[in-house]
Amino acid sequence: MKKNIEAKMMSLGSSRESAEAFVAGHWQTLMNANTQRGFQQRWVDLQNSEWGRNLRFMNYLKGEWIPCAQRWAHCYTNRVFHIGNTSTNRVESAHSSLQKWLASSTHKIDTLFLRYHTSIEGKVTELRKDLEDSRLKVFKLADGPPYGHLNMEVSLWAIELLMKERAREIVQRCGCRLHETHGLPCKCKMDALSDAGMELHPHHLHRFWSSLVYESPPDGAKWEDHDATERGIFAAMVEDVYRQGPAAVRKASQLLLPHIRPQVAGLLEPRESEAPKGRPPKRSNTRDPSWFEHERTRTAKRSKTNENTRKTHKTTPAG
Repeated sequence: MKKNIEAKMMSLGSSRESAEAFVAGHWQTLMNANTQRGFQQRWVDLQNSEWGRNLRFMNYLKGEWIPCAQRWAHCYTNRVFHIGNTSTNRVESAHSSLQKWLASSTHKIDTLFLRYHTSIEGKVTELRKDLEDSRLKVFKLADGPPYGHLNMEVSLWAIELLMKERAREIVQRCGCRLHETHGLPCKCKMDALSDAGMELHPHHLHRFWSSLVYESPPDGAKWEDHDATERGIFAAMVEDVYRQGPAAVRKASQLLLPHIRPQVAGLLEPRESEAPKGRPPKRSNTRDPSWFEHERTRTAKRSKTNENTRKTHKTTPAG
């Protein structure tokens, strides 16, 4: 879009520098409007600026780009679950990768089908590997409240986005953009959890960040509280035990007592030995050699034997 606008401006007589300045200035400001009212106000300001004197250029913008503002203006695109993908760059990159994989434009349908699916499976495997590599890393800056439960559960990128969102200052209203576009708790939701004494858990995030499952994000009011769910399941089990009678209650109590009150159940800490045996003195720490070590030893012995044999033949006088 930006290149098209720059090309149109240069075709109407503007220099490249002025075209680039317009796109980086007024047009970028129009794109970054957070609300529809702000978008309309910035469009009016653009028409009243010095650029509005060029009627041919204004008519071009009105006819080509303003009618489809829902596709590029942030006040519209930030209401869609896009996880940061706001351009077609990744689609074009995937298309280029597929073309390289096919290596030719003429294939039989069965060969094309097989190569196409092989390419897609390879790309999915690569994405899953990147996700697991990210989850295996411990984010030291987030190794504590309120992000401690997210470490090694979601990708590092999700934690970084949450940290940036939490550091953001709310002027009038939150806007909840991060929740709508990325499926992550926005600042107002994180503040509400903090005020309630709760920390962030993986179920507060869209499961894309832990499994790459792409679906519409859950409503913030319908987030599942795993602790409450576990308590509900346990309460239902207790009711079932009550209905089964006193014998079932006694049996369940005997099973739970060692876990809840170990001191009453007679479970004591193991006694510390005053004379630990330690490692037996005759135990060997050697291990069986690996195939490489075994083969290297055999080769060395064989070379030494051959060398000794040659020396023996040299020193033995001829009969």
